[in-house]
Amino acid sequence: MIGHVFTTLPRLRRITIGVCLIIVGLTVPPVASVSAKPALTHLSRSETSHLPHANRAFRHPADAHQLFFLQRTLNANTVVYTTHFDQSGKLNEEKPVSVYWRRFQENGQVMPLRWYERVFGFGVKLRKTDTPNTLRLTFNGLKSHPLELRQTAPFTAALYARFDDRDYRLIYAYLDVDESGLFPKVTRLRLYTHDPQTGLFVTHTLAVSGGAYTE
Repeated sequence: MIGHVFTTLPRLRRITIGVCLIIVGLTVPPVASVSAKPALTHLSRSETSHLPHANRAFRHPADAHQLFFLQRTLNANTVVYTTHFDQSGKLNEEKPVSVYWRRFQENGQVMPLRWYERVFGFGVKLRKTDTPNTLRLTFNGLKSHPLELRQTAPFTAALYARFDDRDYRLIYAYLDVDESGLFPKVTRLRLYTHDPQTGLFVTHTLAVSGGAYTE
């Protein structure tokens, strides 16, 4: 254990969950050892004409310049990603993306990420690419799976992931978390995306196995 941050089980549970969350196969806990690397198995892919609501008890955020959000079975609190633009409508070079909590379990207020959530899980890094108006985005907890942040119009940007040689615009992710053991673990991941070629919404469902955490 390191410092007072890890002195209570609820906080430790949040840390363990926080570093398991980001999109596809997040594997790096801040103060935990991993006995097995989590494995992802694609279970299904479904198309709908409308955006599905993974949990109707949870509000969907609708923040200005919202890029992506993430929810979990644990509670309604939601991680929100938004973009920043300069006065001309181009992505802000110094800080193109912000990440924060929407505390829907309380009053919906904004709360900054805790340092371990930012450094080991939800925080992002961006790099320039050779493609105009496109940045490579990686989550701090998933550096091996870069995404593309594309500016599609002035004051407009979208986040894209590639599945089976096809690009999908990411909208949100939903995580099923098993709390039956001492340490929570993610068992299923659902990615809600939009297919720009068909205009349909596509839900990718993946099973998550392995990756048990120990102190």
